[in-house]
Amino acid sequence: MSFLYRRRQLRSRALVPGRYLTDGHRLLRIVSRFDDGRSVMVLLEDCRTLRAHAWTVLELRMMGFRRVRIMGSHPAAEPAPVEKSEGLLEGSRRSVH
Repeated sequence: MSFLYRRRQLRSRALVPGRYLTDGHRLLRIVSRFDDGRSVMVLLEDCRTLRAHAWTVLELRMMGFRRVRIMGSHPAAEPAPVEKSEGLLEGSRRSVH
């Protein structure tokens, strides 16, 4: 089986405004989605040039785009701790012995 067939196929329901797509070279942000019940088209902004293009899901699949998965904390989770100048993390306590 070829590598292309093993890759997860881009699904139209994953094309939600605010998410990102990549083909391994470009990073695109989904600006808006148009669904007429027969086909889905998305307006994508190139993160480097800030130019916008509209493509159908079929075109994106043929160009090899896939969804960018953000690893790490969930957006609703607490923000990551911020390091302070003393080398302590904000919100942490200094132990006194």
